[in-house]
Amino acid sequence: MKQILSILIILLFFSLLGSHPLLAEDGPPDHSELAGTLLISGNGPEQHLIASLGEAFEEIHPLASVDVFWHENAKPIRMLELKETHIGVTGQVSPHLRSTVVARDGIAIVTNFSNPVSEMSVQQLADVFSGHTRFWSQVYEEAPEMKITLINRSDNQNIRQGFLEVLGIKRIARSAKVIAQERHAINAVTGDLAAIAFVSITPALRAKEDGVAINLVFVDKVEPEYQTVLDKTYPVQRPIVFHTDTNPMPLTLAFEQFTLSPEGQRIIKMNKYYPLATE
Repeated sequence: MKQILSILIILLFFSLLGSHPLLAEDGPPDHSELAGTLLISGNGPEQHLIASLGEAFEEIHPLASVDVFWHENAKPIRMLELKETHIGVTGQVSPHLRSTVVARDGIAIVTNFSNPVSEMSVQQLADVFSGHTRFWSQVYEEAPEMKITLINRSDNQNIRQGFLEVLGIKRIARSAKVIAQERHAINAVTGDLAAIAFVSITPALRAKEDGVAINLVFVDKVEPEYQTVLDKTYPVQRPIVFHTDTNPMPLTLAFEQFTLSPEGQRIIKMNKYYPLATE
């Protein structure tokens, strides 16, 4: 009987020891409090990035599910207002919503490989895309006397919002051809000597590396490349912004905090986007 009593006392002691808050910190964290489904909506080029962040978040919080609704015609802000999504991803901070910048993206200015114009200023870009400058010879005197073919992006796309803000213009000339997807915009430039487009810098750099017949225009004498976007010397870049309700649910806040954490910022860099702070 004494032996049984001793065993019970020992078991009770270890049970209490294991439940002590200071000692429990060494064990695996309990993420069971975060559960449910989080819906993230957007329309820009960062779909794969958001999916990668969602997968990493689900590994940490196994009871949580991150669903991504992504379509070129999606309207994430409107969906948020209608309570049809938890996070809307755009390229512009909204004064009417809770907005958090989580990363940055460079915007490449793409022209045909045979176009002699290799450098433009932000002001020249503003004049071209607003329609005030119509011929390439007005940009560069040695360029041929040909009318500029403008390639625009869909009105609601993240990259377009950020591009307009950088240029300081309200709209792009109505004569511009609207192309939604990055690769289609790049292809349009390769087939037209007079064309100019703006696309996310990562697919533009990849296309150039793959031998696609395009030029990436220097802006304000700065080359568009990973390092110049990272150190903010390249001027044409935009934020990647999470928008939420003014009182987001805990799961929404947790995903936002994860994205801003060192691990989240590492995933952003792995996906060829730009973390908020340089290493």
